[in-house]
Amino acid sequence: MSDPSIPLSALARFHREVIVPDVERIVGAAVGGSERRLRDEMHTLHDAVLTKLDRLEFEYQAIKAGLVRVEARLEAMERQLGALESDHQGLVASVHRLDERLSRVEKRLDELVAARLEYASRAEIQDLRARVDALQARIEALERRVEG
Repeated sequence: MSDPSIPLSALARFHREVIVPDVERIVGAAVGGSERRLRDEMHTLHDAVLTKLDRLEFEYQAIKAGLVRVEARLEAMERQLGALESDHQGLVASVHRLDERLSRVEKRLDELVAARLEYASRAEIQDLRARVDALQARIEALERRVEG
């Protein structure tokens, strides 16, 4: 048999013209499809992240507005509490003044009751004196009758 050798230049040309384009087509198709799928997945993921960020931004604004309202209500309640504390102190002072006045009234009432008791005793003594005087007058009248 004879050595049918193919020249290197023919092999290189065959490789360049047949094999390389075939490999590029096969690899390109495989990589291109993967690339497309990867790009689509990345776009989908990017869109999902943007949607979540938009929703989070909206929620952040809503929370921020709610916090402003809560702070305003808290300040109003603190003002009301300050007013109530002031009113409470005023009421406590008024109760103390009323308590002092009540003590003075009770003391005066006790004095009046004691004086009335003394008055009643004096009245009783005067009544008794009047009765004694009446009895003495009757005794004198009886003695005059007996003597007379």
